[in-house]
Amino acid sequence: MSQIVWWEIETPEIDLFQRFHGAMWGWAFEPAFLNSELDADYWIIKVGDKSIGGLQRSASNARPHAGTRLYVEVGDLEEVLREVEARGGQVERTRTALGGDDRWFATAIDPAGVSFGMWTSHPPAESPASDGR
Repeated sequence: MSQIVWWEIETPEIDLFQRFHGAMWGWAFEPAFLNSELDADYWIIKVGDKSIGGLQRSASNARPHAGTRLYVEVGDLEEVLREVEARGGQVERTRTALGGDDRWFATAIDPAGVSFGMWTSHPPAESPASDGR
């Protein structure tokens, strides 16, 4: 069976992407492939010492378009959505159930225009107004 071995994101707004996702997920960005045949601005996305993906400056200044969407697993989905907005992102889709009691997701757009998703197996936290008091 084939496995996904790498993923990368392309955007003209590298600085916005790095600031937003670095703050949200703790990612670091290491310049890569300098003076190589790639002939592009490219960074390895890292968590600690582990390389998890790539970031490339797009050749055009056009905002990113639909393509593969990356999903990040989170614990408290609503808290993460509030943080997305506080950091300048835009929520596309709030918590959405996929059936069962352990599958929810949401999607957002970062300040660089890249759409991404969040996935959780945790039900929504009870709000004080909904606890019957």
